Amino acid sequence: MKDPWFKFYPTDWRSDPALRMCSLGARGLWMEMICLMHEATPYGHLLINGHCPTDAQVAALTGTSPDEFLQYKHELDEAGVFSRTRNGVIYSRKMTRWMKKAAESRNNGRKGGNPSLSKERGKSGWDNPRDNPEVKPQKPESRVQKVGGGGDAGAREADPPTKPPTPPPRATYRERLLMACGADPESGLTGRGGAQLGTQAHMIEAQRWLDDLGLTRDQVIEHIETLMKRKRDGPPASLSYFTKAMERLAAEINEAQSKPMAPQHLTPVPSGGTPPRINGGRDDGQRRQADRSDAVRAAAVGTTGGSDWG
Repeated sequence: MKDPWFKFYPTDWRSDPALRMCSLGARGLWMEMICLMHEATPYGHLLINGHCPTDAQVAALTGTSPDEFLQYKHELDEAGVFSRTRNGVIYSRKMTRWMKKAAESRNNGRKGGNPSLSKERGKSGWDNPRDNPEVKPQKPESRVQKVGGGGDAGAREADPPTKPPTPPPRATYRERLLMACGADPESGLTGRGGAQLGTQAHMIEAQRWLDDLGLTRDQVIEHIETLMKRKRDGPPASLSYFTKAMERLAAEINEAQSKPMAPQHLTPVPSGGTPPRINGGRDDGQRRQADRSDAVRAAAVGTTGGSDWG
């Protein structure tokens, strides 16, 4: 039998940035959908008797017209308020976490409660602990010495660079962006007490990189991963952090595509000489000098991606 109530925290509801960006009608629709998902199986999924209802059926159940339902549902979807399963079923991330935590608590209760607390109860002197507990000896910090030339002998071995999480199959543009930034692909949170990425305003800016700058999604994701490897203070507070870097990337790509090819021509053969080489009118010395200039320019371009961002 389903519980006739569920936990509701007004502070969480009013402080959710994704939900606050939605209109009053969209937030009211989401509350109606939460009530339907509370009665569904599995818990937190928008299902009626185990089947995914149509938009017209949900509109009737929530007391809205079909047009209003589609408008508010699209608004909630764009803000990232709810998620979908691989079968397209809408579900609440918070409610599914409640279900998982409740199942763990029930299992612990059958086994006698929290395992960590039961271990503490079995220790001697638990009811009357000593005022000055024994001091545990501290283990010296282990250090890995480098073998071979170079570097300090007692320096730590450098940790291998962390790779961004591999996006799941059929990951959305938003999920790929968040994983490249090191944020949670669903909630967009960058850590405990951190900022939230992937909001509606952030996604409008990320879509502008594709529409206005002409970049592809793969180019955007790859460039963000490259910038994040050089960023030492963790994920940014907003996706606008990458806008200038994306503009420079688009300019470099457009410049490379529009650069004309130098015409090739033959140098007249002097009498009694050898046939000339096709080198664009430059001798070997000029060609080597041009190659060095091109290498310097390429190295300069490779260091500009995100240098203004610290």
